[in-house]
Amino acid sequence: MANPRATFQKRQREMGLKDKARAKQERRAAKRTEIRTTKGPEIAWDEQVFATESSDDPADAPSADPEAVPPTE
Repeated sequence: MANPRATFQKRQREMGLKDKARAKQERRAAKRTEIRTTKGPEIAWDEQVFATESSDDPADAPSADPEAVPPTE
């Protein structure tokens, strides 16, 4: 006959693993059904933003607006 103590310990171990797996599955299901109001990481709205200076001459840079007509001379 098997050692009852070892059998009990094995059963306890298996039950613990099942409980952990069930809890993990519940957490994942809750996260899947959670309604999100944003699509990305939160951005601090009160954080200061500093402009960076470029060494390029802005007159030579191409326009960001494709409909913009270059000035004629």
